[in-house]
Amino acid sequence: MKSELNLLPSKAKDRYWIESASPTGSWSSNSGKWLLFAPINRIDSVWRSIDLETRSGRLGIAAKVATAKSNSLATSTSIRPICVYTYDCTDLADVRRVRHRLRELGFFKKIPYKTDAATADGKYSKSGAKKVSLFYE
Repeated sequence: MKSELNLLPSKAKDRYWIESASPTGSWSSNSGKWLLFAPINRIDSVWRSIDLETRSGRLGIAAKVATAKSNSLATSTSIRPICVYTYDCTDLADVRRVRHRLRELGFFKKIPYKTDAATADGKYSKSGAKKVSLFYE
């Protein structure tokens, strides 16, 4: 993923996601993500914070945010998802480090953590899948 500076999720309609990458991040077959949900009236400011933290190497290996482009997979018209990726869901210290940093950034409510394997297997709560999240904290 390459960082896409100066793109605003509330304005971008030519793509489904805006992505950001850590300069030191690396993917593994065990990658996963913390799932944040931000109201559309705050999505640009929330994304700026997540993007900056990701590009600085203080958060996960990568992040992405849903844009204003119409998407049939969207579960809400008033909320946009942001994914904050970790390199390995079995590295609990790193997964929790990223969650701790998200709390420092103001994300105090419980949020789900989902493995990329679950996503690849098509497990979505919207489609009725149970126990989609590996963690919820």
